[in-house]
Amino acid sequence: MPLVGLNLPKIQSVIQEFVEPVPELPKTSNELISFMCKLPTLSTSKQTPEDEAEELFGEIRDCFDVSVGPCSDPDQMLLTKESLARNPDIDHELCLSMRNCMSSAAYMKMSESRCKLPAYQFKEDIVSTIRDNQVVIISGETGCGKTTQVPQFILEDQVLGGNGSVTRIIVTQPRRISAVSIAERVATERGQSVGSSVGYQVRLERRYPQRPHGSIMFCTTGIILQWFRSDPLLKNISHIIVDEVHEREFLCDFLLCMLKRIAPLRPDLRIVLMSATINADKFVEYFDNCPKFEIPGRTFPVKTYYLEDVLRETKFWLPNSAITALCRDQSRTLKQRLLKSNLSKKEARILSYGKSPEFNKWLHSLTGLSSNAIEILRSVGEDTYPKTDLIAHSVEHILQSTQSGAILVFVPGLVDIKDVIRCLRELNPRRYDNRYGSVRIYPLHSRIPTSRDRSLFEPSPKNQRKVVIATNIAETSITIQDVVYVIDCGRIKVTDYDPRQNTSTLTAILVSKANAAQRSGRAGRVQPGICYHLFPSYVYNNVMSDFLQPEMLRVRLEDVILRIKLLGLGRVKSFLTNCLDSPSEDAISKTLIFLRQIQALKLIESETSNFNTSHSIKSRGQSHKLNRKSLREFSEAIKKDVNASGINILGSSCIHLDSTDEDDDELTPLGVHLANFPLDPQCAKLLIFGALFGCLEPILAVASCLTFRDPFEVPLEKQQEADRCRKELSQNSFSDHWVFATVIQSYNGLNSQIERHQFCQRYFLNERTIKDIIRLMNDYAQLLYERRYIATPKPDDSNANCNQWNINLFRAIMCAALYPNVVKVDPRFTKEGKPKTSVIMACPSEGRANIHPSSVNSKIQPTEPIWMVYFTKTKLESGSYPSIFDSTVISLRPLLFFSGNIEISKNDTSLFTIDQWIKFSGELKVVNLLKDLRKCMDGLLEQKFKSPSVANWDSTNKEGRLLQTIVDLLTSEPPPAVQVEKLS
Repeated sequence: MPLVGLNLPKIQSVIQEFVEPVPELPKTSNELISFMCKLPTLSTSKQTPEDEAEELFGEIRDCFDVSVGPCSDPDQMLLTKESLARNPDIDHELCLSMRNCMSSAAYMKMSESRCKLPAYQFKEDIVSTIRDNQVVIISGETGCGKTTQVPQFILEDQVLGGNGSVTRIIVTQPRRISAVSIAERVATERGQSVGSSVGYQVRLERRYPQRPHGSIMFCTTGIILQWFRSDPLLKNISHIIVDEVHEREFLCDFLLCMLKRIAPLRPDLRIVLMSATINADKFVEYFDNCPKFEIPGRTFPVKTYYLEDVLRETKFWLPNSAITALCRDQSRTLKQRLLKSNLSKKEARILSYGKSPEFNKWLHSLTGLSSNAIEILRSVGEDTYPKTDLIAHSVEHILQSTQSGAILVFVPGLVDIKDVIRCLRELNPRRYDNRYGSVRIYPLHSRIPTSRDRSLFEPSPKNQRKVVIATNIAETSITIQDVVYVIDCGRIKVTDYDPRQNTSTLTAILVSKANAAQRSGRAGRVQPGICYHLFPSYVYNNVMSDFLQPEMLRVRLEDVILRIKLLGLGRVKSFLTNCLDSPSEDAISKTLIFLRQIQALKLIESETSNFNTSHSIKSRGQSHKLNRKSLREFSEAIKKDVNASGINILGSSCIHLDSTDEDDDELTPLGVHLANFPLDPQCAKLLIFGALFGCLEPILAVASCLTFRDPFEVPLEKQQEADRCRKELSQNSFSDHWVFATVIQSYNGLNSQIERHQFCQRYFLNERTIKDIIRLMNDYAQLLYERRYIATPKPDDSNANCNQWNINLFRAIMCAALYPNVVKVDPRFTKEGKPKTSVIMACPSEGRANIHPSSVNSKIQPTEPIWMVYFTKTKLESGSYPSIFDSTVISLRPLLFFSGNIEISKNDTSLFTIDQWIKFSGELKVVNLLKDLRKCMDGLLEQKFKSPSVANWDSTNKEGRLLQTIVDLLTSEPPPAVQVEKLS
């Protein structure tokens, strides 16, 4: 460990200022009992459900003096404006307004098309069922109108019935684009614009109704979960409609568990779950056999073709070389899948060759196919398909053989969308020219801003046809009325979390039968439709599963666990067991360990966690570690053996007192903040440390890009040129995160819109994304201001940017936030001393990794082992090891200050280990001194987390001297010896 920049006397002086004697707690049982009997007595008077819920959800806020008031988050501002309360004047006013609305020409015109929807025929039955039951499941086939009509049915029934002042309908959607587009459609059907009685709220975009009373609000699932913080019983909502529950998105499953728990406390709350017809019974059973209402779909038939039919009809042909490549691809992917099933390499290799006898029998039964088509079918298995060529060929076949009707193509991801567009334009540049061609191509993906998607829903101009190329985002909710033809590639991209390697895997897998049904249902909205499934009927009948695995079982759980802890919902494992499908214990345990590592959770001391069996307190050494919760429980146990730890609502049970079900973990003061920020916990930690250490604006840019999206938008053929641009923007920082900060700083520094546009074009940046990122930076700055971490709600706050462009401090802050996401880069050399590809190693339990080619560190060549922190590590289909997409090279000192336990080697006092795997050498005296300085810093940070305040950089103040000493120490460390020359 280099000693450059270490002012040891100054460090010792600062440490001495922070060393204070620890007051002794009572040691004898009599002293302790006397001390605790002076604590305030808990009231045993009868409380309303609202009072008990407020006590429960307010416990953590009171404990840590954290401001999480109703306006702490821009994503919950709507529900905090005005509570629902009966007001006859408002009821009368809303009733008159509703009658005027329903008699308007615009409303009457839209009613003509609404009346044709299957859902409209059941309006009265739907309304009465919801009125008479707290929970109702409405299942309906695609196109039945349930998403747009049910909220309107409820609104009209309640307002015309004189209940407008106590009616506020919230409709959740799994995706932003769905929430926005459906809100616009519903507003149009009511003869209004968005912002009258219909509104929406998604990330970075809000259009609230004029007033909360008598309104419909569409939002994403994450938004309503944020609202629980300020309104835990949803007292400001009369009806909540959860749409697309059959998708089993993990936040939706979490919301259902929350709704099931609060339902007994809110008998007036109406809960409506809307699902596709498939698997609706599972939700009925979950909500204690609640009533189910079924709505039939459209009457237009959809003809279904499978791959063998498509090959027969389109005469698609592949050269032998392409078929051989497909066979090779199929064998490799099948072997990888079998290896994941814990088979040996030999068993996987044997099973990956050839097809089953049943498949060969099916293949021989087919007629009317060319030998080339037979070979294609033989080469295509569960994991492969001809992809781009076949999709483009099928689109061309439809356009040439039919006269009208839009085409909707389903592909797995953004790269596939670009590939299909490129292939189509290579086939016929004039036809697919978006400005002058006879066919307009619409890409539909979550990364495309909603304002660019809205023209999708408009009818195509005369003499022009529409081809929409989409991911599974177009499976549900979004309805493109003029779609007649669907091409289903049969693949969907899913994220699968492996808790053993702490790695997420993004792969394109075979869709389920439920997905296939949803996709075919997109056709035939205005006339009989056709769906081309690009997988064999054999796969559908013999291989394909009925449903995809619920997302709760295959994603990381940090967000869910922090919400459980913040809302005081009991043990994590117990709560998740009550979900529709509970995650594995391994996934829960690994997530709990991770949250402890980032200091969001801490284990409750066993000596103080249970006072029901003993009234004695054990001590470790001379210390008596007592927290507020344990003191209160012990005091009550001594007095009356009455324990009141909170509210526990399970199934249909009501509030009861329970002190035996203690959590193994509790939120730390930092964890309370991380749970309250509406973003990933590591990114929330990044914001707090950026504010406290005076590096706010660059850190805001990084956090916004990591939580929103990468601002780069690169054509596939320009990838190498774009990589050079990234390296230029990195300014030799060896940091992908610094690139984000440079992009925003450079963009904001330009004076004219023309200059900004040219800057974006030159560096392959999406200008609309950059503007969204800047808006998000302002939102995050507002959150930090409301939590008192910065003095003004502006990203360029002067005090919070006093170290704005200190690159070494920036690295340290990235380490503080992203640890334990650390990898070691080990250089490798040939016998001649020339550099070879470096070996990237994560912690021992996670193994090797690769740096993704798009990273500025992809060709990094250190001359000695170095360390990097990262945010995203994902296992791709094409790689042997997980890929790290974004990374920052760090030095040793940030690891000393912001990592885990530092241990001294038993055999050599100059060797040290961090968290049992990060090894370094140094002088024992110096390392101990830095550990003492770290304790001082930890104490200051703990104080800031408990009672936030703006960092004081005044050198006459001991806080300022400590902060400046740490910054000087981090800044003065020499950078790692790194080069990025290409390998010879």
